[in-house]
Amino acid sequence: MQFAEDHATAEFVIHSCGAEGIRVNGQNLSESFILLPGQPVRPWPVAVDELLKPEHFSTVLEHKPELVVLGTGADLRLPDPEVYGALLSQEIGLEAMTTTAACRTYNLLAQDGRDIAACLILPV
Repeated sequence: MQFAEDHATAEFVIHSCGAEGIRVNGQNLSESFILLPGQPVRPWPVAVDELLKPEHFSTVLEHKPELVVLGTGADLRLPDPEVYGALLSQEIGLEAMTTTAACRTYNLLAQDGRDIAACLILPV
């Protein structure tokens, strides 16, 4: 899915999301990754069918964004309830959705200047 071009001031802009991967700031990414404000794109070694645990979010917890947008691949899969607890204990919100929806949501919130992270699982 191609996204409309926007001239936002967001640090990262997701330009497209599909079976071939995700395009972020002109870079094609074909494996799961994390976007954090002020940080380079980080690989995220999780599989689409893996049950997500709090330790998968240790990098995010270090940076304490106000919200994490979690893309769980082509299907919505909720993480372990412990993940919600770990993030909420640090006052970090979590929204889980398909990766395509997470890409759109990330762009909208980043454009608004929100302090957010995206944890995106591929393939879509």
